[in-house]
Amino acid sequence: MTDAPAPPSRIERKRAQRVAELERAAARLFAQRGYDRTNFEDVAAELDLRGPSLYHYFSSKEDLLRRCLQSSSEEVLGRLRAIVDASGPPSAVLRSLFREQVLIEVRDFPEFAPLFLTMPVSVPEIRAIVLEVRRAHAAIFEEVAERVVDAPGPETMRVRMSVVFGALAYIPEWYDPAGRLAPDALADEMADTLLALFTARG
Repeated sequence: MTDAPAPPSRIERKRAQRVAELERAAARLFAQRGYDRTNFEDVAAELDLRGPSLYHYFSSKEDLLRRCLQSSSEEVLGRLRAIVDASGPPSAVLRSLFREQVLIEVRDFPEFAPLFLTMPVSVPEIRAIVLEVRRAHAAIFEEVAERVVDAPGPETMRVRMSVVFGALAYIPEWYDPAGRLAPDALADEMADTLLALFTARG
């Protein structure tokens, strides 16, 4: 029997918190300005720091973006896979996936969603990471959707999934968190609407 790992020290917790703050600030700026037009000084200024201080946490701007993508995708994919692993009818699981994705985009990770959905990246290695995450993300939804629809045919499924991902990707462009529609209400309405693509008959 191995010993349990020691809990993180106060210094380690403080560092992890600072890294998370930097990643969120960087993701927000990358989404607003684009990767090429954002630098360490911009990110540091968001948290009243100096640009060179970021080298204590990240080796380069590319490393910063890579870490943003890695940490957010691990969290998001983990949450979605946990829903798939839970027991329940496929249609209920698919609805839960749609609902969770909406909350991820508008409530929990609004800074990170554009990195995977709309931000152009000039670095081939980073583009490859984004593409790999997109594929893994899509596969989670497709796996469950195929269990909901009886023999849909590849073309029909492709059309439905294109509508789903297009609708989900467009949410950050129009949704106002300060508006009259709360995130949970939006998530429920979007989930019901998207699920109908797979459960409606005729």
